[in-house]
Amino acid sequence: MLIDGAIKWGPDGPRPITTGFGAEARKKAVYEWVRQIRGGVLGGVFTIETHLNATIQLFILGKRADIPEVFEIFDDNLLSWLTFDRRISIAKDIAARLFPSEKAVAFRSDLSTIRTIRNAMAHHSFWFEPQLNEKGELFELVPVIKVGKGSEPLTSSYIERLNLQISSLIEKSIELESLVREYEAARIH
Repeated sequence: MLIDGAIKWGPDGPRPITTGFGAEARKKAVYEWVRQIRGGVLGGVFTIETHLNATIQLFILGKRADIPEVFEIFDDNLLSWLTFDRRISIAKDIAARLFPSEKAVAFRSDLSTIRTIRNAMAHHSFWFEPQLNEKGELFELVPVIKVGKGSEPLTSSYIERLNLQISSLIEKSIELESLVREYEAARIH
């Protein structure tokens, strides 16, 4: 595993030291930027996960979720033991029943993508890829993180797309939770 923030440089692999153009100052600024990105991604995914939890609770327990003892037992002994991956699997099954088919497929795909990105941000270190000018001189360091079987440069455009994905998935998760509430209300009456 690479040391967080190591410099990937040539055939010798990662090296922790780069000189010139204020590399140390840039590395420190990029470290802070990557911390903010990770925090933002994990915070956004936490919001998604919160809505998935509510969706699962409502779908499985229905009105019984309002009974404190039932909710506590469910939450402590079942829901809290589910991994993010299992929560996604359950939410995908619920979405397949309540969303129109195209929307359910898109939701499944979005959840799979965000799971991969969330796992990368939570569990993988990043490294710097040096960018050289036409003279072969170092002019920039680009932070890169392992995502799935590949890697992704943490550029501003990538982060903007990622923020849009997370925002869209939060909205879809809220919508699914609302549909479960309506479904439950219709079942009772």
